[in-house]
Amino acid sequence: MRMVRLLILLSILTIFSPAVSQAQTTPGTDLCFPDIPAITNCLDRAFAPYWQQNGGLPVFGYPISPVEQYQSNDINTTLTIQWTERHRLELHPQNPPAYQVLLGRMGAERLAQLGRNPTDGFVEAGPEVGCLWFAETRHNVCDQAPGLGFRSYWESNGLQIPGLNAYERSLALFGLPLTAAQPEPGPNGELRLTQWFERARFEWHPDNPDEFKVLLGLLGNEIRSQIAPQPESPSKPSVFGVEINRGRVAGIASQLEVLQPNWVRYNGVLWSEIEPQPGERNWEALATVEQELATISASGAETMLIIRGAPEWAQQVPDKVCGPIKAEALPAFAAFVGELVARYSQPPYNVKYWEFGNEPDVDPGLVGVNSAFGCWGDAKDPYYGGGRYAAMLAAVYPAIKAADPQAQVVLGGLLLDCDPAQPPRGKDCLPAKFLEGILQAGGGEHFDIAAYHAYMYWGDVELDWDVLFPPWSHRGGALLGKLDFVRSTLAAYGYVKPIVMNEGGLLCRNADPSCGPNGFYEDQANYVLRMYTRSIAQG
Repeated sequence: MRMVRLLILLSILTIFSPAVSQAQTTPGTDLCFPDIPAITNCLDRAFAPYWQQNGGLPVFGYPISPVEQYQSNDINTTLTIQWTERHRLELHPQNPPAYQVLLGRMGAERLAQLGRNPTDGFVEAGPEVGCLWFAETRHNVCDQAPGLGFRSYWESNGLQIPGLNAYERSLALFGLPLTAAQPEPGPNGELRLTQWFERARFEWHPDNPDEFKVLLGLLGNEIRSQIAPQPESPSKPSVFGVEINRGRVAGIASQLEVLQPNWVRYNGVLWSEIEPQPGERNWEALATVEQELATISASGAETMLIIRGAPEWAQQVPDKVCGPIKAEALPAFAAFVGELVARYSQPPYNVKYWEFGNEPDVDPGLVGVNSAFGCWGDAKDPYYGGGRYAAMLAAVYPAIKAADPQAQVVLGGLLLDCDPAQPPRGKDCLPAKFLEGILQAGGGEHFDIAAYHAYMYWGDVELDWDVLFPPWSHRGGALLGKLDFVRSTLAAYGYVKPIVMNEGGLLCRNADPSCGPNGFYEDQANYVLRMYTRSIAQG
C-alpha cells in the first residue's frame, strides 16, 4: 500500500534554552544565579547580554519568570518576554539588532493598574534651577542632595545603543517623568519621596549609602502579581506540523481535521511556471494551488509557502531551476513576489509565512536539472554562495512588506550537512558557511525567521539516532546541535531571531522495502516522540 509521508514541522524558537546553573554567562548561553537561593529562573540567552550591558542588577533586578508569551495590547501582538524584578524584557526579532530587545512601559502600566492617570495630577509651572525640565510632561527632575538624587541617577544611566547621545540613552531606559517628585506610601506603607517615569519609579532612600540612595521600584514584581492568569484555550494549537507537497492536499484534508496541525509547510510555488517569459505572468497556473491553500487555511493551520524555481531567462546557472537568480533579474523576481504576496495573504488563503527555496545550501553541480531542493550554493566561494542568496533577500524583502506588513520571510530550510568548526574526517563542511555568507553580505536585515532541517537514515541497530548522529553529536545531535549552530552564527553577527526546524525525521535509505519488516516504522515513531519531547522540554 502506498503511504503518504507527512514530514514533521516543529517550531523551535530562539527563546528556548536549558536552565543550566552557572555563575555567569558567555555569548549564546543563559545567565543563572546559583548563589541566590530564592532565584530559580535564569535569564534567557536572548536577554542576558542586554541585561548585562545596560545596568544589570540595579536597573533590572533578578529574573522572576522563565521566558513567556505575552499579549501586548499596545501593538496588538503576542511577544516573547521575560519578567525581572523591576522590568519586562521584550523580544522584537523583526527590529534592527540594537532594538530587538525592548523594555515595557512599567511606570505607566503600574500607574494604570493603580487607577492613577498622571495627566490628571499636578504639573509644574516651569523649569527649576539645577533641575532637568521636560516640557513634554511639564515636570522637573531634581537632585535631593548635592550631586545625588533623581537627576544624577537619570543622567548617569542609559541604554547602550550606538548612535544615541547620553540624554537619548537615559530617555530610552527611563522615559519621560510622569509625575513630580512627592512623598508617597511605598509597597510596605512607609512614606518615601517618589517620582514616576514611563519605564521606572525612582525612590529616595536618604539613610542608605550614597550609591544606593536612589533605588528603582520593583515594578516587575508588582505588575506581574496583578496580572490575571490567562485561561487555557479549549482549542489550544497543536505543537505538530506537517509538510504537504503540491497536489496532495485533497487526499490528506481529512487527516488535517484529525491532527489539527498548527503549521502546514506547502511545497510550493514555482516562479518558472508563472512567468516563463519576462513580464508575462500566468496566474491561472496556480488554480490547484489556490484550492489547496484555501483548504489548508480552512483547517485552521498556518501555511508556510515555499517559493522557488527560476525561469530559464533568469537563471544565473544555466539549466538549474533551483539555482540562483541573475542580478539583473532580481527586480523582476521582487515584483513577482510582491504580487504573489498581495494575492495570497488575503482570505481565503491567508498566507503569512513565505520561505525562499528548499535547502539552498547545496551546490548546483550536486543536483539534477529540476531538483526540488538546492541549489544556491557555490563550492568555489568561501561562504558557499550565501552572498547571492542575501542579494535576493534584499530585493524581495521590501516588496513583501509593502504587500503585507505582517508577512514573515523565512530562510529556505538549511541542510547543514556538518559543522565547519569540527568537520568529520575527509570533509570541510563548507556548505554550512552559507548562513554566515548571508549574514556577512548584510542579509540578516532581510529575513524574519531562520530555518533548518534535521534528517538521518535508519539502520538495523539500536541507536538514539538524533543524539548520536556523527556530524553533530558533539553539539548534542542533529536537532539541538544544528539549532545551536544556527543560533550562535546569528549571535556572532548581532542577531536574535526565531528559528524553525521545518523538516526532520528518520528516513529509510532509498525507500528499501526491507526497512519495514525490520522495525523501521516502530523506530521512526520512537524518533518522532523523542524529537518533540526534547524540543518541548527546552520550553
